[in-house]
Amino acid sequence: MLITNSPVYDPSFPKPEQIESLFQWMPVCGIVIDKSGNIFDINKQARIFFRLPKNDDFDEIRHLSDIVVDLPRAMDYISELLKSKKPTDRKALLRRLDNSIVYVDIVACVFPDKQNFVLLQFSETSLQNQTLLTQLIKSFRQEIIRLKPYLNKPGKELLQQIIKDDVLEGVINNKSTQTIQLEVVRDERITQLVRMFPELTNGELALCGFLSLRMSMDEIASVTSKTPNSLRVTFHRIVRKLNLNSGKELIKRLETIQ
Repeated sequence: MLITNSPVYDPSFPKPEQIESLFQWMPVCGIVIDKSGNIFDINKQARIFFRLPKNDDFDEIRHLSDIVVDLPRAMDYISELLKSKKPTDRKALLRRLDNSIVYVDIVACVFPDKQNFVLLQFSETSLQNQTLLTQLIKSFRQEIIRLKPYLNKPGKELLQQIIKDDVLEGVINNKSTQTIQLEVVRDERITQLVRMFPELTNGELALCGFLSLRMSMDEIASVTSKTPNSLRVTFHRIVRKLNLNSGKELIKRLETIQ
């Protein structure tokens, strides 16, 4: 019996000219870009992710600048990838067409036969949905308030204290954002912030980093599992710590960072 290492041809497997169509049916989001960040193709899952219209074109997103929050960091990543030619992974903040911002894991690789083109595959990694958590807190408060008529005076006082303490919001507010701080904000940006504001804590620097990317408080809350109110408290604490006249002055200084 003759045994060879040659693969057995399976007629059910797509022919080479059909392989490209498989890109559209990848189980994860996929985008093809060139070395300048121009978008050449986008698959079905990515269309759903970015909430693109169902028509064939994708004029709304033609370049990485249309979807990436920190573009310089993304272009650094692409340059690094093109030099190494090895698949690499990063975390990033992407913006959908509805302006919502999502924290994702990205795996990128260079096409073997077209080495100026890159395939980006990504999936959402956010562990919590801020909107859902807010709704749960609201529902919890409504339900416990319904108990009030059935309680005696000490019970009513205890109920009032529970509502006042905002235990659930406290749990959310105290979630660490250290991973996101270090992985989705460009190192050079953080370095500039440290030089400008050496008196700030890591958490305060992280907030400034997001604000320097022109993100709103609601957008920052959606990727850090903090509430907008707690972020505003931190923001005003930073203004006081830096002895600035107003929050607008802080924002102007942050917007000078490239």
